[in-house]
Amino acid sequence: MIFIHNSILYMLRLTFILLLIIIVPAMSKQDTVKIHTESLAPGSQKKDTTLARIMIAEIIHGKDIPNSIIRKTDAAMAIALGAADKFIYVSLKERDSIAKKLKDANIDPTAFSVGQQLKAEALFFLRVDKLGNLLRVEISAKAGKDYNQSVSGIGLAMLRYRDSLGTIVYDPTLVEAIQRAMCQVTGDSLLYQKAESPEYQVAPAEPLCFISFQLEDTQIKSLWPIFQGKEVNSFYALEVLFEAASLQQKKYLPIDQVTRDSVYVLKGLRGTENFNLPNKEELSLLYSVGFAYCINGKCKKTLEGADISLTLQQIKPDGTLIKIKKLTAGLSEDTLEAFKKTTSALVKKLLQ
Repeated sequence: MIFIHNSILYMLRLTFILLLIIIVPAMSKQDTVKIHTESLAPGSQKKDTTLARIMIAEIIHGKDIPNSIIRKTDAAMAIALGAADKFIYVSLKERDSIAKKLKDANIDPTAFSVGQQLKAEALFFLRVDKLGNLLRVEISAKAGKDYNQSVSGIGLAMLRYRDSLGTIVYDPTLVEAIQRAMCQVTGDSLLYQKAESPEYQVAPAEPLCFISFQLEDTQIKSLWPIFQGKEVNSFYALEVLFEAASLQQKKYLPIDQVTRDSVYVLKGLRGTENFNLPNKEELSLLYSVGFAYCINGKCKKTLEGADISLTLQQIKPDGTLIKIKKLTAGLSEDTLEAFKKTTSALVKKLLQ
């Protein structure tokens, strides 16, 4: 029996009902079903009654995430489904109201019974977790007759916002992660391509790690600032890459150093060095949590100045790397600001 969680009374009004959505069973060998979408024919008058109704049956969250995430997930799901312009969302308030009526009538308020009462075409079971600064939302959807067909999707997004006290602001990141999970659940990578607001035009994105930045002046000794203190400056260089990639990237989801290092700590690995290429064990650990793409960099002193090279690579399960693309740019000024400007431009070009 699946119990319905209580929630704080909260509901957002959806204003995005324009298209028709139907649930189409698409059985595989694992008896799974995708939730598909279809456009509403021009002039149809059935917009409000034929959209698929989605109900959250359960929200589970990791121990390091506050309980307020339940209320926030309610609001975020309303926004995410509304931005797709293809669903009707049943709020937790409405769900719990029906659950209470069933209980008062001595009917067990299970996810199934409440969903049936609300005529929900799909029940969503959500799990929200956090690793470093990465938020992970997994949606397990039950659809079809008696909700016996299932499909799941995972969405990732970086926790980029803090309030004045340094507390994490989950709301915008939660919406983004739910949107990416919905792309998987529906099997539609373009689900949000035509969202009314650009901030909601979210698409699936591959996690992208920044694994190392070598600073090489062994053949030509240098007093340039970038070559002084490899531990500090290699970390600085990786931060430059992350920040520049985060400004424009949609195909990839840049992962910060805190999150990357959290993977190492979680797996019991410590003492990694940003100025050396990671070994196969370290790369395998990144792959094991779904980080399959990476960038490593090098700044090498030359007679004319320095050469900065960046390599985009794919991580394989065994920790080996497959080169996808490599670019190099010259650096003629011996300042950190010039290094940052050149490196930022180069990583943006690399990811185009």
